[in-house]
Amino acid sequence: MVVKINVSIAEDILKQIDEAAREAGTSRSAFLVRAAKHYLEESEEERRREQRRWAGREIDRIREQAPPWDATAEVLKWRDLH
Repeated sequence: MVVKINVSIAEDILKQIDEAAREAGTSRSAFLVRAAKHYLEESEEERRREQRRWAGREIDRIREQAPPWDATAEVLKWRDLH
């Protein structure tokens, strides 16, 4: 479903939007919808990137608190037991 809305936009920005829409060969409405979708997708991607950065920092924090661990020795010990 498509809904009509009214928005207030500064005239100079509207001129830029209209010019960009013309260059893209699309209507003002289609251009604004595309721009809004792009903004929302980029915002979501930035949120995901921040979550990954946070997870990386948490992994580093936990790693710093953990005692030293020799993975090779653990594998060899496991092999000897099985």
